[in-house]
Amino acid sequence: PRSRFYTGVRFAVRRTGAAVSPYSKIMVGPLVRLCNVAHRYATGTDALADINIDIEEGGFTCLVGPSGCGKSTLLRIMAGLIAPSHGTCACAASGKRGEIGFVFQDATLMPWASVFENVALPLRLRGQKDAEVDADVNDALKRVGLADFAAEYPRALSGGMRMRASIARAIVTRPRLLLMDEPFAALDEFTRFKLNDDLLSLWQANRWTVVFVTHSIREAVFLGQRLIVMSPRPGRIASEFRIDLPEERKPELRHGHRFADECARVGSAFAEIAGVAS
Repeated sequence: PRSRFYTGVRFAVRRTGAAVSPYSKIMVGPLVRLCNVAHRYATGTDALADINIDIEEGGFTCLVGPSGCGKSTLLRIMAGLIAPSHGTCACAASGKRGEIGFVFQDATLMPWASVFENVALPLRLRGQKDAEVDADVNDALKRVGLADFAAEYPRALSGGMRMRASIARAIVTRPRLLLMDEPFAALDEFTRFKLNDDLLSLWQANRWTVVFVTHSIREAVFLGQRLIVMSPRPGRIASEFRIDLPEERKPELRHGHRFADECARVGSAFAEIAGVAS
């Protein structure tokens, strides 16, 4: 039902945009700091254990790890959508509504609303004036290459275009922190590469702080300045890498020896963590 969907979105925006969570607080230093974070679900599943991470402002951090290792749980804790069972998560971007943007695995667009109204949702929820909404939404759609599709409905869009609309909705508030939970996993490789390229261009132009979850080592190496590898459940920080590649990463970089060497370096650590012979 429409009303139920709006209730869920309103809750998510309030929790991520305003300092309503008891464990989020304004801090000096990294944009996000997790100290001794652990999380156990009501079912008894231990998703995370002893997580200690500082997320630097303006950086692009990728989280990789096997399925079920708690990557999505960790992202939701950073967003303020769930509270850790133990430890603290302090986020300097939680003091003002709209400072955190979240892109989920599925585009989660409202099928009854146009692309424009889908992107406008977080602005309308915070009571922004119509003239400001129009300007901000049109700017966000232009940034993701959907300026000509504002009046279309999600059913008329390809999978890649729906994800672009979801990204536009996340960036329309000009967030300080952009959290992305495997947003391109369901797309074909060609579309995925194109969206990777476009996402990097957006990041370089705007310098949001990005935390990006992926199963793909190649995607993580291409996108990230910093790469964090998590161990199987309960997820822990197993390894961390600074990616030795130019900040400006052109598509042809994927075919070079330097990129292959970085993928091999991370892949060896991943194989060891996963218990697979490298």
